[in-house]
Amino acid sequence: MAALKEPLFKVSKDFNSPGDSPSRQTTDTSTAASDGDATASAFGRLSPVPEQRGWKHFFRHQIRLPLVFIAGLVLGAVASATLVLRLSPSAEVVPYPSVLPPAEVPVDYMAAKPLDNSCVIKRLEMPAGPQSFDACGFVIRSTDEVWNLRGDVDAAIEKYFHEDYVDAGSWGRRIIGKKALREAVYSEMRAFPDIQIHITDCVCRGNDIDGYKCAMPDILTGTNTGPSGYGPATGKFARWTGLVESLVQKNAKTGQWQYVAEWGVHDEWALIQQLGLDFSKVPHPVRNTEPIHDCEPLLTFSPALTMDSDDEKDMEEHQKAKAAMRATSLRAGRSVPNA
Repeated sequence: MAALKEPLFKVSKDFNSPGDSPSRQTTDTSTAASDGDATASAFGRLSPVPEQRGWKHFFRHQIRLPLVFIAGLVLGAVASATLVLRLSPSAEVVPYPSVLPPAEVPVDYMAAKPLDNSCVIKRLEMPAGPQSFDACGFVIRSTDEVWNLRGDVDAAIEKYFHEDYVDAGSWGRRIIGKKALREAVYSEMRAFPDIQIHITDCVCRGNDIDGYKCAMPDILTGTNTGPSGYGPATGKFARWTGLVESLVQKNAKTGQWQYVAEWGVHDEWALIQQLGLDFSKVPHPVRNTEPIHDCEPLLTFSPALTMDSDDEKDMEEHQKAKAAMRATSLRAGRSVPNA
């Protein structure tokens, strides 16, 4: 009978710890035991059962972040490869197929309107006169002092160029006056700081009284490390060719030989291609605006020295504008800069 005094089941000490909620035996709400109470009383605290989680939980909670990271790496690699292919000229440029030359003169060519330039010949005569001035030496020295020697560029421009200087460039563009000339020269030097003009030949015709008409073929080289008139800096080296015809005369006021006008054409298409720029974004007219003046040379020395009518008109308009600006400045008491 003594053994019956001991309880049939022992409840673990921590089942009803001081922090647990009170049992039904210690409350006034009920003294009846539930099935759960009986189970707890019989077996004490139950051992936790491991949770069984399926593949959905695995993908949602454990592998989701690694998958996102891997997907980001893949997308980044694809985007980088696409950008490289877009920027690589060799990736998209497919040359046009070559075409064999025709075996005979094309019929369409023979049917087109003919052109006879012989009317220019008689306008190219040069009047007789003293020829003591070394015009080609002037062309070579002045080109070096402005572009190649890295000396006093501003002083060289002031010395060698007339105040009403006219420059005709590619696509029919015009520069008139020293101010516009300086801006063009400085801009080209900023775009190609290592620019060099390699003179390949020179020929001049004329005399000391009327002046000289000179032709100078050249090759330009430079690395595009600054913004240019074609677009942003590309860091690429380029080489392009051209030819400049110049009118050189002695300035009656100073006695200094100077460039009065120049007509220069350079292979800017080759330059733009070498720089890797998109030609459609390069500022240029839809069509070359250089005027056609048949039977009228750029420079005529007989009976008197004249330029072609279009450039003569441009120079006259520049002189009028300069005179108006000078008059306005004088009325305001200001000095007149070279325009």
